[in-house]
Amino acid sequence: MKNKLNIPQEMLMSIDFMNTANGGMSQPIMNIENTEDGYEVMVKAPGIEPDELQIEILKDKLMIYHLLPIFGKSEGESSDMRSIRFISKMQIPADVDVEGISARYDDDRRYLMLDLPADETHKDFHRKVNIERW
Repeated sequence: MKNKLNIPQEMLMSIDFMNTANGGMSQPIMNIENTEDGYEVMVKAPGIEPDELQIEILKDKLMIYHLLPIFGKSEGESSDMRSIRFISKMQIPADVDVEGISARYDDDRRYLMLDLPADETHKDFHRKVNIERW
């Protein structure tokens, strides 16, 4: 009598099974698409609740992260201290309007979508630069 573990194919495709089987964390999936209006960034982070996700822009960097609680050493004792786990750190392309960056979370499909709109002031920009001689 052989006992087989039957795991649905859909489950194996949606989580990082080998990493999480022994208590590890799933690896986030990120996809960037270039569109007519700029860029679309899709982030799927299994096991992370939407309320825990944080997005920050610092100069020309876009950071997506969440905070992990750090537990106390003795049983029953907890701490308010948290550690940052970066999901993604990326360079914002030069042709993106940083002020127009927006994000939304799709509860049905469980992924985060970021819109990085193109900066229209540089679209079709062309200028000849004269070379000075001295």
